[in-house]
Amino acid sequence: MVDPQQRPFPDAATAAARIPLPLNRQRAHAVLEKHGLDGIVALRPHNVYYLSNSWPVAVDFGSEFPAMATFAADPSQPGFFICTPGAALEVMNGDREVLPVITYTGAENWRDYVGAGPERMRVEPQAFGAATPFGFAVRSGIELTAREAAWDRAQVRHNPTSAPSPEWALVRALKESGLINGRIAVDDMRVARLLAGIGVDTVTVLPGDNIFRDIRLIKQPHEITLMRQAQKASRAAAMAAARGLVPGMTYAEARALFVGEAARHGAELSFLLLGMSQAMLPDGVVRSGRSYMIDCGASFSHYMGDFARTIAIGEPSAELARRMAAQQAARAAALEIIRPGVRFSAVEALARAVMVKAGMPSHVIAACSLHSVGLQHDDQPHRTDVFYRVPVDLTLEAGMCVTLDLPFLEIGWGAGHNEDLLLLTANGHELLNDPGDPLVIV
Repeated sequence: MVDPQQRPFPDAATAAARIPLPLNRQRAHAVLEKHGLDGIVALRPHNVYYLSNSWPVAVDFGSEFPAMATFAADPSQPGFFICTPGAALEVMNGDREVLPVITYTGAENWRDYVGAGPERMRVEPQAFGAATPFGFAVRSGIELTAREAAWDRAQVRHNPTSAPSPEWALVRALKESGLINGRIAVDDMRVARLLAGIGVDTVTVLPGDNIFRDIRLIKQPHEITLMRQAQKASRAAAMAAARGLVPGMTYAEARALFVGEAARHGAELSFLLLGMSQAMLPDGVVRSGRSYMIDCGASFSHYMGDFARTIAIGEPSAELARRMAAQQAARAAALEIIRPGVRFSAVEALARAVMVKAGMPSHVIAACSLHSVGLQHDDQPHRTDVFYRVPVDLTLEAGMCVTLDLPFLEIGWGAGHNEDLLLLTANGHELLNDPGDPLVIV
């Protein structure tokens, strides 16, 4: 049963102002039903965030198991956020919708488990804090702020009852949500290893990266709002970096321009390709007369943008002008047919055919690929009927956020690119960034 003390929002007005969970619950239930699953467990940070609305500092610390989150197919069962006591304080700030929390600390009697066999490992150890009080000191004799009072309540509630480890906290969550005997999908099979290590063999654990991708594919309105901000920041940072290029500049210096402009938009660098894709600058520094691609993404509240343009250092060559014209013809043709009901492969095939017909040498076309963007750069499902990683040929649906990649690269000559973020609407699509400046001349 969910403890009411874990709900720090005292009135309807406060609750209405909260940032909602990213999770698309309706789609999640449908996907789990389609695959015959009782629930899912997230360990990878972006999926934990998607289920729980929380990104604890232990993620940035590089902890191996910073947090987990659960979701049950049965709508009457709760989901849980599994985290450290410190993260439990942070989710009580009242700024967003949160899940009930189960905290973990460490095994106080760990010495009893040195060289332990399977039977001993099935016995839950004593958690640090169960016998010895711990946590932040609380000043007496003053009126605490609303947040401070919530932190105090969180410590009183969770610290004495914390689990001794992430796996034992997960067991509690699975029991509380009716999943301890169920079929669950996980985004990281280390979850199965954690459960096996303490002898929990009643749960059927299945690989579930595709399950999370399938659920995340259709964005909710508040996710789209965040992605608009991410793409706005991505474009602004890309243009700042591109227009700031001067001969002799290094990749690191260009990256600093990008990072600074992204920060001014409240975003962070996700990735920045400059020059020749991952190879970066062919000469090691910016050089006059070169044609470069810039392909980049800034993240806003963990949602990614994806934006690309072509940069000419100095007057563009006639060959670059021809290639740009072919690329833009392909872009225009693709945008004409991008709407719900059209398959990804149809858009990709058309773009490539138009680009070649318009004069682009086929051997320099690096890709004509349509892909989904969200909490990951490429967040659509992959085929499960083949061992190797092959994208599913999806059909466009309203609520998807996608980009069309149109790069052309040739070692010894140069590169170009064009990429905009699109939101699929009921009857077509909407550009989520200013489409101007396909060619940036500096």
